[in-house]
Amino acid sequence: MKPLIHQLDKAIMSAVSLLPAGLEMFFVIITTLGSPITTAAIGLGIISLGHFKQNLRLSFAGFSIWLTLACDSLLKIIIGRARPATKYAESMIIQTNSFPSGHSAGSMVAYGLLAYLAWNLLPRPWNYVVVLILAGLIILIGISRIYLGAHFPTDVIAGWILGAIVLILVILWNPLR
Repeated sequence: MKPLIHQLDKAIMSAVSLLPAGLEMFFVIITTLGSPITTAAIGLGIISLGHFKQNLRLSFAGFSIWLTLACDSLLKIIIGRARPATKYAESMIIQTNSFPSGHSAGSMVAYGLLAYLAWNLLPRPWNYVVVLILAGLIILIGISRIYLGAHFPTDVIAGWILGAIVLILVILWNPLR
C-alpha cells in the first residue's frame, strides 16, 4: 500500500510543481483562508447564528467544525506522518504531523456548510454562484497546502474525506430544521 501512496503523492506533486512560482503569495493567502483559526471562527459564527435563531441543529453544525479540527489533531498524533522536508514546513510556527491535512478537513466542513446554507437560503442564481465559489475555495485550499510544501497530496485527500464525512452527517441531520 505504501508504494501506491508514494506513487500517487509523487504524481500529484509533479503536476502541482508545474504551476508558476509566481503564485506563492496567492497560495499563502488561500491557505490562510483554510487555517484552523479561520475555520474555527466560521464555526463560531454559525454557532452564534444558531443561538440567535434558537436553532440547536444549526449551532451543532457550527460546532462540528471544531469537532473536525479536534479529530484531525488526534489523527495526526495517532498516525504520526512527518511533513514533507520543505522550507515552508520547517518554518511553520506550530510543528505538527502531516496526516491528515487540517486545512483541508476544516475548510471542507466550514465552507461546505456555508455552501449548504447558501444553496438553501439564497435566491437563484446567487446560490449557484456562491456554491461554486466556495467549492473552488475548498479545492484551492487543498492545492495550496501541496504547492507550499506543507502536505503530501494524500494528506490533503484524507483531510477532504474526513471533512466530507462530517459535512454529510451534518447535512443529513439538516441544520435548517
